[in-house]
Amino acid sequence: MSWNYGADQQAQKVAALVEKKAQLEAALPVVDDARAAAIESRLDRIEAQIKKEIAHAQAIGNVEAVKAAMGIDGIGGLEFQAQAPAGVGRMVRLPFYPTSGVAGYRTAGGAGLASTTVPVITATIPNNQGNSLAGITLNTPQISWATLRIVGFETDIHTSFNDAGAAAALGAAVVTEGLNSIYAPKLLVQDLQIGGGANLFTHEDYADGEIYDSAQPEFCGLRDYPILKSPNTAQVTVAAVGNGGCNSATVGVGTDGAQTITFSCALLCEVLQDDNYGSHIPGPYARKGAMVRRGGSFV
Repeated sequence: MSWNYGADQQAQKVAALVEKKAQLEAALPVVDDARAAAIESRLDRIEAQIKKEIAHAQAIGNVEAVKAAMGIDGIGGLEFQAQAPAGVGRMVRLPFYPTSGVAGYRTAGGAGLASTTVPVITATIPNNQGNSLAGITLNTPQISWATLRIVGFETDIHTSFNDAGAAAALGAAVVTEGLNSIYAPKLLVQDLQIGGGANLFTHEDYADGEIYDSAQPEFCGLRDYPILKSPNTAQVTVAAVGNGGCNSATVGVGTDGAQTITFSCALLCEVLQDDNYGSHIPGPYARKGAMVRRGGSFV
């Protein structure tokens, strides 16, 4: 069978066949076996028609139009993907600061001291790897210029294991790549609250801070997404704990080494009202309809 129509009609015919093929291929994974067999037979017929059209296009010099209709003209073997910005006032980070000092933690203010300007904290667990440090309470600053809705909690954790004997015998690379992943200290978190309110974590006691690590591919949800407005602030309690399994007998060489963990914590927030930039349209997870609840004692 041959087609007797102009170049434009031929391109339109090929475009229709390609579109129908795409629709059938999209439906193929979700249908039953009988329907799938029928779709595959239809796809074979469409493929045969497209090949016939290409041969005819070559005969009449209409190859470029057919390529364009098939969507292959000018396409190479590379694809590019970029992550779009979150949007105005969306997914902003509000850091927690160590507003009181605790022994074993070093801040920008010094060892065992507070810092209201730098959120990064370093904790060193001494040679007895089973040790843990006392909890330290972190607070967010008062945000007087905006009304925020809390939509998440995030940690950023970096760890290291230091054993000079092990490094000398096994090599620094082995210690860095192997022991760090096995014997690294942990950051624990508990009691995230706003202005002395109820705990926003589902766990009452400490939980592994990696649940909320910024390296996780998805955000961990909270019990509620409350409003944060001055003079209220948020607070969370964190603690560094050593890995008791790491000692000279386990490693096989060297002496027990100190473990160091550097971390920071932040709230994920939506800006609902900004004194300088006005009101923003919040993300779907922070809009009024998403906040509807049944029961409970909070508004």
